[in-house]
Amino acid sequence: MRLHVETGEGWARASLSGELSVYTAEQLKSELLPLLAHEAVSLSFAEVTEVDGCALQLLLAFGRQLRRLELLADNPLVSEAFQLLGVTLTAPGGEDGLE
Repeated sequence: MRLHVETGEGWARASLSGELSVYTAEQLKSELLPLLAHEAVSLSFAEVTEVDGCALQLLLAFGRQLRRLELLADNPLVSEAFQLLGVTLTAPGGEDGLE
């Protein structure tokens, strides 16, 4: 699991890659925590190879602590997993993107 982050005034764009699972949850949590300092966060899943329920729960709990979280629908695997939970993702490059 890797997290690449770009930041600006009040916002952050983060790209997750690799496996998001119970085995990487602790690392994911520790890497997401600094992003709570931003008002708005956009997460890309384009490079994610695996996702499980533990990672999804962690991401949803993370989102509840933010003013605004944008989950990008740039990976069919992750999009389908979130859809099963009733969570709608944002199309990449959509009008709601962080600027």
